[in-house]
Amino acid sequence: MKLDLSPLLKLRQQPQRVLSKLEKSCYATVRHALDLSQFDVPRGDRHVEYDEHGNEKPSERPLADTGFLDGPEYRMDRRLSVTWVAGYAHHAAGAIHEGVHWDRDIVNPEPHFLRKAFRRSRSIGRKSVKAAIEQALKEMFPPK
Repeated sequence: MKLDLSPLLKLRQQPQRVLSKLEKSCYATVRHALDLSQFDVPRGDRHVEYDEHGNEKPSERPLADTGFLDGPEYRMDRRLSVTWVAGYAHHAAGAIHEGVHWDRDIVNPEPHFLRKAFRRSRSIGRKSVKAAIEQALKEMFPPK
């Protein structure tokens, strides 16, 4: 049996093309997880304070309003990859974030609201990444 390694070599020479397809799938997975986590984020009663003139004092944003997405981050060494991260930026909560890195958890944060959301989104992400890889391969290597 003879193995043709030229398609594999072609893929390794054009990593940005395939990674850009994966970027969209990873972004969609992280966005979905952040949206789901909004239902589990603790929400306290909003306490309003007033100054001596009866004006409402500016207060910090609640945790639920500090959600963010960060990415894409490309790794262009031998282990080619693309990463997206979602989290909450709140001074009282610290760095709460979790990400998708070729469908693998990057950080396991203490608060469970993000972990639950990513657990629910993971299967959707796997299917999306698989479809993106298949589509990229079809475009790069059309059937003969």
